[in-house]
Amino acid sequence: MDSSAFLPTAYVEFRAVLDRHCKDLAAHYPERQSTTWFFLRYVQRVARRAHAHGSARDCNSAMRGLTRFYVDRIESDSDLAWRFEEILEAHRKALRFAHGL
Repeated sequence: MDSSAFLPTAYVEFRAVLDRHCKDLAAHYPERQSTTWFFLRYVQRVARRAHAHGSARDCNSAMRGLTRFYVDRIESDSDLAWRFEEILEAHRKALRFAHGL
């Protein structure tokens, strides 16, 4: 039986958002050391944490790293900004669900 069957729906959706963005970004083969390449690496790090653990709280440190990268390197009107906002919103929703809010 799949272990995700016992995870809260919001957390499963968070993992699905991460997987989708990893797949979409990797499909375009971003140039090594480019902003997109680094963004993909940060998202992959969050995804690894999300799949290794059963709680959105366990992804907080990886999300902080992604957030710092976003603030430092990504323009607010770019495609990566839209991706970051979607990931952040899914993470927040999973956290709220875990705390019963």
